[in-house]
Amino acid sequence: MPRHGSRIRVLSFAFSGWRPWLGLMAILLLIGGGFAMLRAAAPSLRWHLDRGSDRLRIWLTPAQSLLAGYVMGRTTFTAFDETEPATRAMTLVLKPGEVFSAQVAVRGPDPSTCHIVTMAPVPPALISEDETSLALILRASEPLTSVRGAPSGSWQKAQPRTVTLKRGAEPADYRLLVTGPGGGRSVWRVKVPALPEAPLIWFGAKMGGQVYLTIDDGWFPSASVLALMQRDHIPVTAFLIAKAAVEHPDYWRAFAAAGGEIEDHTVNHPNLTLLTLTEAEAQWQGPVSDYPAWFGVPAPTLGRPPYGAVSPGVRAAAWAAGLRYVVMWSAEWVPGQGVKTWNGGPIQAGEIILLHWVPGVGKELSQLLKTLAQEGLHPAPLNAGDI
Repeated sequence: MPRHGSRIRVLSFAFSGWRPWLGLMAILLLIGGGFAMLRAAAPSLRWHLDRGSDRLRIWLTPAQSLLAGYVMGRTTFTAFDETEPATRAMTLVLKPGEVFSAQVAVRGPDPSTCHIVTMAPVPPALISEDETSLALILRASEPLTSVRGAPSGSWQKAQPRTVTLKRGAEPADYRLLVTGPGGGRSVWRVKVPALPEAPLIWFGAKMGGQVYLTIDDGWFPSASVLALMQRDHIPVTAFLIAKAAVEHPDYWRAFAAAGGEIEDHTVNHPNLTLLTLTEAEAQWQGPVSDYPAWFGVPAPTLGRPPYGAVSPGVRAAAWAAGLRYVVMWSAEWVPGQGVKTWNGGPIQAGEIILLHWVPGVGKELSQLLKTLAQEGLHPAPLNAGDI
């Protein structure tokens, strides 16, 4: 029995001897857990450089913790050196190409340091402006990643340094926001001049008693006109509507082989003054593109506007399509009346005479040639190089 009681006392003594150590361990665990909770509640130091505005922002953002508000309220940071005022957020505006390097010290329940290094991007520079007859071509100092404020198609990733601004009927001002590969942005303000206008002519050269025979449209090609050209080498210029000309390709190839000139009277004969610049250009462009392939002739360089309807925009569209002159007329063959001049007087050297491909045009041309011979005049080729 005493032996059993003695064993109990020994056990009791053993447990009572551990009590101070258990208390100390509990205190240490509480302290360690407190530090862990403080660290978990410590705000994060963040920074961001906006490469569009070159603004560098440094700030503290609170953690997701029960003690986050408590710790955030007691945490600040300083940048550069100890003399800087403590803050929780700051914004700096860097100069293009400026390097920012600073030691940032976080002060609070969980102090730390961070070294921030960044550089503001150098914005793309406009290094050249090349003006062509159709566009203003801009070249950048480095490849661009985006261009805003330019018409669609002006900038392509395949040629990232180049922006091509087409010229229109009127001058245009552009404000382009361009971005480089490093995120740097520039604003380019450029003025694009208007398109040149194809010169408008009513008369040709007068030397040697020359006049110029022009026949419009092309719906009714004339075998007798072709025979006159082949026999007497009469120079005739045909201003053809593409939709009419394509119906008789063999005739127009023979016409060209006989010395005839094939020029542009648009695709389908609209009033060009009622169209947009793009639409009018397409009307001129059709024959310029198609006639060489259809008839084996050079691309037209002369254009005659349907109905004689002309404006600065029509002339600009002609130039954009590759034409060098817009040709009107000063005299016209009127069936049953003969040739009528612009002023009602007798026909003179330099007159550009208008006929149409209509039934009977061969007879009209024969009569006109007799009238010209009586006046001591003779037909001459109407070429852009001779105007």
